[in-house]
Amino acid sequence: MARPAGARRWLLVACLLATTAAGAGEAPQTAASCVPGHPELARGFSLTGWFDEAVARPPEGAQLKRLRERGFTHVRLPVAAESVMARFAPPAAIAAKMRAIGAGLDRLGALGYAVVVDLHGGARLAELFHGDPAAAREAVIDAWERLGPLVEARAERKVAAEVLNEPPLGDDAWKPMQADIVAAMRRVMPHATFIVSTGGPQRVERLTASTPLADPGTVHAVHYYDPMVFTHQGADWIRPDPIGWLQGVPFPIRAGDPKMAAVAAAVRAGAPASVTSYLGELAGRSFGVADIERDMRALGAWSRANGRTVVIGEFGVHRAFASPHDRALWLAAVATAAEANCIGWTHWDYRDGFGFADAATGELDEAVLAALTGRRPAPAAPRP
Repeated sequence: MARPAGARRWLLVACLLATTAAGAGEAPQTAASCVPGHPELARGFSLTGWFDEAVARPPEGAQLKRLRERGFTHVRLPVAAESVMARFAPPAAIAAKMRAIGAGLDRLGALGYAVVVDLHGGARLAELFHGDPAAAREAVIDAWERLGPLVEARAERKVAAEVLNEPPLGDDAWKPMQADIVAAMRRVMPHATFIVSTGGPQRVERLTASTPLADPGTVHAVHYYDPMVFTHQGADWIRPDPIGWLQGVPFPIRAGDPKMAAVAAAVRAGAPASVTSYLGELAGRSFGVADIERDMRALGAWSRANGRTVVIGEFGVHRAFASPHDRALWLAAVATAAEANCIGWTHWDYRDGFGFADAATGELDEAVLAALTGRRPAPAAPRP
C-alpha cells in the first residue's frame, strides 16, 4: 500500500494505527483495535554516546533537526546508571551530570522530540544485582529520586522514564522489584510515563507470557534482535558466543542456503570448534519476514488484550559484517510489521556499531533511513 511521505506520513504513523495487515488474510488493524495514548513513541532512535560514556559526545544539532524532519518522533537517551547513583559516584559529579542532562532534555525538546530517559546499567550495577539485589533496588530508586525531578518538570513535553535497561534478573525476581521501584518513582514523578519491561533481554515471548504492571501510566518495552546470528554477527564483544565469530550471515536464513555453507567454510580454520558445532545446529533452520510478522502480531495481541501500549525499545543490526541490502530488508520488516500492529519502535543506535550516522562525518545512511521511515527495499533475487 502506498504511504504518504514527510510530515503527513509521520502524522499517520504517530497515531500508531496501521492500515495494513501483518499477515496474509488477517484483518487490518483499526483505530478501534489499537491501544491509544502514546503517539510520541511511534519512531525513535537511541542517542548513545552523550550521557552513557565517561567522555560525552554531544550530537550535532543540524543532524538531529534533519532526523526530526524525516519523521522521527522521539529519542531514547541512555544514561549511565552508575554515574547518577550515590553508591558509585561522588556528589559533585552527580550534580554536574544532572545539569548536563537537564540541558540535553531541553535541547531535544526544542527540536520537537519526545525523550525517554533510559537508566542504562553497567557492569558494577549488574554485579550488585547478583550479589545484593536489595541494595541494587535501592540504588535504582536513588537514581530516580535524582533524575525524577528533571523528568517530571518536562512530563508535559513528553519526557518519560525508562526504569532500567535489560534488568539483570529473571522475571520472578524482577517483577516484584520493578513494582517497588515504580511505586517509589511515582512518588517523585506523579505525571510522567514510565517504560517498564520483563527481566533480562526483554524478549517478546517473555512479555506475551506476562501480565502488565498495575500502574496504568506505563508502556511495556521489548527488545528485538531475532535472529541474533544475523543481527549480531561478528560482534566480537559477545565472544565466546559463536555468533561473535561469524560474517556474511544472510537474511532471510533458509535451510540449505549455500550462503550459510560458505559462512561455515570461512570460519572452520580460525574459529573454536564450538562455532562449527553451532553452525551445524543451524543448518536445518530458517528465519524470515514471516517470523518477524508473527512476533509483532503476538505483541499487538498482548497490547490489545491488556490495554497497554507496547514499544520496541531496541532493534537493529550490527553493520560491520551484515550485507547492507539484508540489513535494510530486516529493518524494514521489523518497522513495517511493528507499525501494522500499532507498536512504536526505537532503533538501536545512532552513530555507533548499529547506527545510521557515521561517527566521523555525520553522514546519514540513506538506505537504512529509507528502510525505517520510507521506501522499503525490494526482496533479493532468489539464490541459486
